[in-house]
Amino acid sequence: MTEHAPHGRSLVPVHERADRQRVSWLLIGLAIAAAAAMLAIAVAFPRIAAAGWLIAFVYVSSIAFGSLELSFIYRLTGGHWGEALRPFFERAAVCIPLLAILFIPVLIAIPSLYPWTAGRGDIKPDVIAYYLNSGSFIGRTVFTFVVFGAVALLLPRIGGKPGTLLAAAGFVLYAFMISLVSIDWILSAEPVFISTSFGASIAITQILAALAFCALAGPIPDERAARDVGGLTLAVVLGLTYIDFMAVLVLWYGDLPDKIDWFVRRGFAPWKWLAVFAFAFGSVFPILALLLERVRASRAALRAVGLCILIGLAFYDSYLLAPAYGAWALGAAALAVLALGCALILFIELGCSSALLPRARLES
Repeated sequence: MTEHAPHGRSLVPVHERADRQRVSWLLIGLAIAAAAAMLAIAVAFPRIAAAGWLIAFVYVSSIAFGSLELSFIYRLTGGHWGEALRPFFERAAVCIPLLAILFIPVLIAIPSLYPWTAGRGDIKPDVIAYYLNSGSFIGRTVFTFVVFGAVALLLPRIGGKPGTLLAAAGFVLYAFMISLVSIDWILSAEPVFISTSFGASIAITQILAALAFCALAGPIPDERAARDVGGLTLAVVLGLTYIDFMAVLVLWYGDLPDKIDWFVRRGFAPWKWLAVFAFAFGSVFPILALLLERVRASRAALRAVGLCILIGLAFYDSYLLAPAYGAWALGAAALAVLALGCALILFIELGCSSALLPRARLES
């Protein structure tokens, strides 16, 4: 039988405490090495380093924000999957305050990352004056981290109808805020492209990232929970694929130059290959695998599917952001993903996130 650290603190099931320590030290070493490499790039090529950090942040933060969304969904709907996996999602969601600190380099680099700070991008003056400016950008970002960081900390402590009400209010507010910050963080890197479905696409992407991370590393206790995770993951992959396909179809046949140009620029190498790999790893392979009941019921198979999806989402986020900064940003993003990913895992593995949760939750 697989053993876990006390109070559910272990992220990756292991058999010996020495193994957990070795994993932790390995993650620390990788995080330090990647952070040092990013610092060297930042000294020589600050814009490339900032772009890589932004791409990696959008990718890694999806796990924490998606876990918070799943916590909302469970509190509103119930279900065996939530009973089994609630502690895992709660520990991932309370990493949002850590992410707020890790977003500071992006705030510092706003002038080099977003062309609207210099009046470029053919944006209407009223939009710059009242919405798309550094002050408003920072304000919306701070509001997002403060409010949802607080909700992530409070939700596990509040039960019954008040907890359900908090989850409902948080879900509605999140649906509104994700439509704003997804445009701020991602689409405003290449104004004036706008998609009304983009916020919904990013919210579903975050849910998928959290489910894939849970499938890969979460403590799924039994076959029933595995089937639930597999079924939910299949539904979310299908939903995301449909929404993104319809968005591309509508925008393409709308034949609007400012929107089509966004896709045309991504029709050349290496960007088109990012799209191909994102579709293959993030949609095709997971759908074909999860259609099989034996895959949905197998813990080992779910790990493979979760890893596949996370690889696909890395390509997807790179496809969205990297063309605005050039191919060199991809290398910086790979290093930043290593640094940020290890930091997130360590925050959970070393018990930092568990320390922010009620003890009763950890023991349940």
